[in-house]
Amino acid sequence: MSTAVLVTRDADNHLTARALALSDVVATGASEAEALTALHAALADLQARSHIVQVDLPVLAAPVDDSWLRAGGIWADDLSWEAFQEAISTYCMAVDAEFPTP
Repeated sequence: MSTAVLVTRDADNHLTARALALSDVVATGASEAEALTALHAALADLQARSHIVQVDLPVLAAPVDDSWLRAGGIWADDLSWEAFQEAISTYCMAVDAEFPTP
């Protein structure tokens, strides 16, 4: 198994190696090889005394702030909706007749 490691140099010219998947596991060294060796040992130690379990969590409905959803259904009880739709259709047919597509 391999994992991505971030290696950074500090102001004192020491190197720090941090496993990106387990960012709290950190090791330092005078060289990159030394920092990586120390990180490898820390990860191996953690792996030897740990195990992974699955925990089921409830799925919470996240509030959605979508302007389209807020507007959805606002015309559901409007008695003039059909007339509005018919007016749009009539207008579209008039525009199509005036400017026919080639």
